[in-house]
Amino acid sequence: MKPRNRIFLDEKISTGKIIKIKDKQAHYLINVLRCKINEKILIFNDGEWLAEIVDIRAKAIDLIIEKKTRDLLKQRSIKLYFSPLKRNPNEILIQKCTEIGVNIFQPIAMEHTNISKVNLDRLKLISLEAIEQSEQLIIPNISQTIGFKEFLKQIKNDEIIIACTVQCKNISIGQVIKENFNKDISILIGPEGDFSKLELDNIKSHKNIVEASLGENILKGETASIVASALVKDSLSQC
Repeated sequence: MKPRNRIFLDEKISTGKIIKIKDKQAHYLINVLRCKINEKILIFNDGEWLAEIVDIRAKAIDLIIEKKTRDLLKQRSIKLYFSPLKRNPNEILIQKCTEIGVNIFQPIAMEHTNISKVNLDRLKLISLEAIEQSEQLIIPNISQTIGFKEFLKQIKNDEIIIACTVQCKNISIGQVIKENFNKDISILIGPEGDFSKLELDNIKSHKNIVEASLGENILKGETASIVASALVKDSLSQC
């Protein structure tokens, strides 16, 4: 039977090693997940291992690593550039896009952005929980917010950014990926008030940014990010 619990450990793991878990993670396993002695659990960082709980104390757990179950395989990165949202929508965006497979998040403060600062520690915790739940191995990278001008300067030559704009009606994400499959694929989602005229002009004139449509409906920022991420993931798997 597959273990019911799976957690991330930020330390070197090897078969036969005994690992002591303390503090918040021990509290989570003991009081939230209600783990028991002899119970199997999956742990991961640079791969995934099967472990057994051999001892439980008031504020600590001992595990013994039994065997490696999965190697960390190379996969294509999906980067999401997005305008920061209010707390709850921002957290939903990070959680759901992580589950889908986005592994790089870059917030951008744009002219119509209402929230410029993000709680990185909170968002990283949410992304980690999403990775544990979705059985992925790679922890997403979430960066501090940058400005739109800085965003334009750091675009790589081999990167194609799919800008999901309200104005674009006839170009699909699948079409863009099919024409640029060998390049790094990124997504750009604007703020609730849409991109400004200057930002749209920069998007239209930049050789590495291509506009695409998310359909006829006007979507909220978190919804647009989730839909675009799912379409990119699906299109990459089909090419």
